[in-house]
Amino acid sequence: MKVNNQLLFRFLAFLVLPLFMVSCAINPVTKRSEFVLMSEEQEIEFGRRLDPEIVKEYGNYESLALQEYVNQVGQKLARISDRPDLVFHFKVVNTPDVNAFALPGGYVYVTRGILAYLNSEAELAGVIGHEIGHVNARHAVRQYTQAAGYQIASGVLSIFVPEARNFGQLTDIIFLGISRGYSREYELEADELGIKYAAQAGYDPQAVHSFLSTLEQMEKENKEKTYHGLFSTHPETRTRIDKAIEEVKNNPALTSKTFAVMSAEYKARIDGLLYGPDPKEGIVVKNVFLHPDLRIEITFPEGWKINNGRDVLSAKHPEKNYYLQMMVQDMGKWVPVEQAAREISQKFHMREISGMATRINGLEAYVGNYQGSMKELGVIGIKGGFIIRGDKIYPLLGFSPLEEFKKVEHIFTSAIYSFRELSLEEAESIKPARVRLYTVQKNETFDTIAKEIKGGTEDGKTLALINGFNPGATPPAGEKIKVVEKE
Repeated sequence: MKVNNQLLFRFLAFLVLPLFMVSCAINPVTKRSEFVLMSEEQEIEFGRRLDPEIVKEYGNYESLALQEYVNQVGQKLARISDRPDLVFHFKVVNTPDVNAFALPGGYVYVTRGILAYLNSEAELAGVIGHEIGHVNARHAVRQYTQAAGYQIASGVLSIFVPEARNFGQLTDIIFLGISRGYSREYELEADELGIKYAAQAGYDPQAVHSFLSTLEQMEKENKEKTYHGLFSTHPETRTRIDKAIEEVKNNPALTSKTFAVMSAEYKARIDGLLYGPDPKEGIVVKNVFLHPDLRIEITFPEGWKINNGRDVLSAKHPEKNYYLQMMVQDMGKWVPVEQAAREISQKFHMREISGMATRINGLEAYVGNYQGSMKELGVIGIKGGFIIRGDKIYPLLGFSPLEEFKKVEHIFTSAIYSFRELSLEEAESIKPARVRLYTVQKNETFDTIAKEIKGGTEDGKTLALINGFNPGATPPAGEKIKVVEKE
């Protein structure tokens, strides 16, 4: 069948023209017309749909007073920003990660982890302002449009992709922004907008530099990047931040303002903030994982990096592709441990080589050797332990490339047989650490204070960092600083 090319062109023009008419919008920040594949209504709907998933993933921090405080600061900034008619939502999420991030449509999140390292309301305003900048400049939508542009260019079928199918791709882009930050151009733009919004709301823009110094020290001490995007330590970013602050100083509308820092007020607000891992989710002490609610303990190999995810507890050798992973599953029916282990191993496509029922520290268990495959590792050898405690079964799997399995099998076996039940007294003794305020006495240092704090969990170097000082600095006598102690 022959196709009339001219007729086809007119037909496509008829289809594509409304798309461009709807998608060409004025950017709220730059005031320039730009092509985006999402209307403001769709943008808001996307944030509304994904917000419950964010809260489910990270958890909502259970302090109404702190939630309201962060919301008040955020709303003050949102009202003077480039999109004052957009309804913003500000939330504190329950993770010790030092981070903040935003969804399209006005959903902004700060972690309790970053709150512990901030030292004034002005610094908090800088962080929130940065995330408002991402929303206002529509960075996620623009990044999505760039990615989807390749699909549109590939053929007419991409025009007919329903919004529901685009949702997954945009979600991937959003979570990439959360974990790694946006492009350098977008992050720098958000830096400048955050400084501008904070200053217009009456906060000292110099607070950005104080928090930047804290981030730099954290990266030096931890040998890894902390907050993904805000105030990067790259020299170019320092120059741009200095330029933005200079523009604030030269703005006639702001020269008469008295900028606020509000350090004492901020510290009073976070007194009692949960610090580090939440015991309700399990905690790691050196190389031992303890979960007081599940009442279990596992000892991992020393030096392995342990990650307590919401669904999977994992540990990895620092250099080799050796892994340990544990999950928890409710028992649907009371079945022999051999049957339960077989059903789970088949679900994970593990082929059993050998195995036997046994008891591990008094608990019914099944331990066996298996083989499987992974895209990244190829064929793998697996040591599997399936341990029943109460109405739950715990699959604990150690695996490595098959050719190296025999070398590390004893390490996996040791971890599996370390699984034990915590006594009620042991579980109740696991208490959370919290941020508390402490008044510095004459001749005290962060090291001496760390030793004096009863139940203190952090050394002097860490105390200096969370208070915005360089390690080795001496806090002024009479100043209220943050310390960390167990309940």
